[in-house]
Amino acid sequence: MDGLRSLRAENPGPFTLDGTRSWIVGSVDVAIVDIGPAVEPHLRAVAAAVRDAERVTLLLTHGHPDHAGGVDAFRKLRPDARVVGAGHPAADPLPAGERIATDAGDLVCLPTPGHTRDHLAFHHPERRTLFCGDLLLGEGETTWVAEYPGCVADYLTSLDRVEALDLATIHPAHGPVIDSPRATIDRYAAHREARIAEVRAARARWPSAGFDRIYDEVYASTVPEELRGAAEASLRALLHHVDTDAGSA
Repeated sequence: MDGLRSLRAENPGPFTLDGTRSWIVGSVDVAIVDIGPAVEPHLRAVAAAVRDAERVTLLLTHGHPDHAGGVDAFRKLRPDARVVGAGHPAADPLPAGERIATDAGDLVCLPTPGHTRDHLAFHHPERRTLFCGDLLLGEGETTWVAEYPGCVADYLTSLDRVEALDLATIHPAHGPVIDSPRATIDRYAAHREARIAEVRAARARWPSAGFDRIYDEVYASTVPEELRGAAEASLRALLHHVDTDAGSA
């Protein structure tokens, strides 16, 4: 895609897949979506890639260290860079619909809470694409949704909001480009709805059961021990969602 490049940080892991991608839009008036972690070779590579740009804007989808951890170090390499978006003290906030100009077309701010409360995505209408941060990954059927009460409902609403766009592709921060947006969004929504149904069924079957009993029912032995903490947080978010629904019924 003309006017679009990406550089991948060497920070692979169970949540980052093969690493965090920094997406560079434009060549003269440039936006960088998620500068990535504080990994010096990556930040120097990004700075070199935008060396000839007249204006550089860092767009942050959210504040997790693998997305925004490199902001301060990058600004030492490129002191004139403006920072906008979510999750960093230096970032100017962006309202929904705000446009960020590049010479490859405007990027439009789209709130997509769920992964974090302030999570943003950036829509590129001219290219019919979306830079989605951690709303979706380039592989699999799930992302981490557990950070705050109400995050599950927010996440499902965000998926609906993105599905309503006329997208040809989605560019995630982790994993390959998504070239079947609707099918991918549907897959992620179906996974989350299935988990909600499992938790709701477990609650109905054992209304006085403790957390560990419901965890064993929902996840059984499918979660590696090193990911149990994340799975427990996800289950607490799902329980809040189910119990809130039950309380409002």
